[in-house]
Amino acid sequence: MPVKRRKRKEDNASPDLTPMIDVTFQLLIFFILCTRFRHIEQFFETDLPKDQGIRQDPSPPKEQLTIYCQWDAATQANSYVIALDARGRRPVEGSFARIDELVTFASDTDATAAQKRARYLDVQGRLVKALEKYRIESGAKIEKIEISFAVNAVEGARSGTAPWVFVTLAIDATSSINKRRADNGEKPLPVSFKFADALGAYGR
Repeated sequence: MPVKRRKRKEDNASPDLTPMIDVTFQLLIFFILCTRFRHIEQFFETDLPKDQGIRQDPSPPKEQLTIYCQWDAATQANSYVIALDARGRRPVEGSFARIDELVTFASDTDATAAQKRARYLDVQGRLVKALEKYRIESGAKIEKIEISFAVNAVEGARSGTAPWVFVTLAIDATSSINKRRADNGEKPLPVSFKFADALGAYGR
């Protein structure tokens, strides 16, 4: 009689992950306990003001002195007005002069030419004095001097230009100021010219 063989049940082999999980947790706990985190914030340095309270010596604003030529064609005369850029305009006392008081002609005698030269230097000196006084009284840090030689500074180029003798006088005044600054060891102030249309209407 044939013997029946029993079919052996196939064993389903599965790995035991318990030891690996235990090791993983132990390593995790080890690194958590032994790792030191750097606090980068503690190395940040802040520059705090050393003075207490409100600062009493604020730096003065940077400005420019502007010389305006005020030419009047009706009287053939010019006077000067100075300002911080376009603010706080102040007439220069004693700067009113007719063009024939300053310009020398071939027909002038030596005495007349000397008189005109003296008048030229007088107006120049008054302009220099007014500029220096205005600079000190304003308390601003002047970085440059601007010369506006349009007849009307608001209209700009459209209004025409003042006679060149008055522009030259303003240039000589700035040269005198810069020479004095150089003698005192100070940096000369740059000089620029303004002949722009302030209203933007030129060429319309």
